[in-house]
Amino acid sequence: MKRALAFVVLALAALVLALIWRAQSPAPGIASEFDAGPGRAPVVVLLGGSEGGRFRPDHPLVAELGLAGFHVARVAYFGAPGTPAHLDRIALDPLESHLATLAQEERVDARCIYLAGASKGAELALLLASGTPSVGAVAAVAPSHVVFQSSRITPFRWSSWRRGDQRLAFVPYPRDLSALRGILAGDGYLEMHRRALENPTATDRAAIPVERIAGPVLLLGAAQDQVWPSAEMARAAAERLTASEFAHPVTLRILDTDHYLLDHASARAEVVTFLTATAQNAGCLPPVMR
Repeated sequence: MKRALAFVVLALAALVLALIWRAQSPAPGIASEFDAGPGRAPVVVLLGGSEGGRFRPDHPLVAELGLAGFHVARVAYFGAPGTPAHLDRIALDPLESHLATLAQEERVDARCIYLAGASKGAELALLLASGTPSVGAVAAVAPSHVVFQSSRITPFRWSSWRRGDQRLAFVPYPRDLSALRGILAGDGYLEMHRRALENPTATDRAAIPVERIAGPVLLLGAAQDQVWPSAEMARAAAERLTASEFAHPVTLRILDTDHYLLDHASARAEVVTFLTATAQNAGCLPPVMR
């Protein structure tokens, strides 16, 4: 009996220690690869989604941006060596420092440091741009207009992002069977996110302050999104910008396709055209010869 009791006590102690360890924020870190074009040029920082953030070097968008005259920085913010293992309380600080470093890079035209993100990377791009005045434009593909809960499954609810030790306010996922039913029914995580957005207090607290962005914004939603309601969320971000009398151009496009917009040439063309025109207007790329 005493041995059994001791075993239970040790097991509970181990569980408590494990929970305390998981409650600690992961160590910050990013991994970036710089695909340089010729000469001094504008740069686009690419932020992918829940696969870890870093675009493959052979991704069509990387080549298309290069052909348009941009340097490209492909950044991983989790799931790569030197980065957190999970998309959980990711520190924005190393990303903001990376943007500052790019501004000092001789090959980069610091007037035109742009962000382009897809899915969770679009959420991140809007967040970074809203707090970093050196970012001159943002292309948000299948975006969120709020910070969502970390997708990591734990007994706790954590934010996806933090600045320093401050975890950002977030919209939590519902803890009931309705979200699970949606996943089992083949709706992916769409219903779960829709249910989460029915919490007005959380959505107000976790709304991304896009009105603080210091340049033009492209919001590209997917009408057939099966992961989260990016069309509705892109419209919500655009409405917030309009209501704030945002001083820069805002482009809202809803394409009749699925969540993985950048697999489609039409969506990539929207991104490249938007960023190219913005860089030309800023004098970072030569104007189109007619």
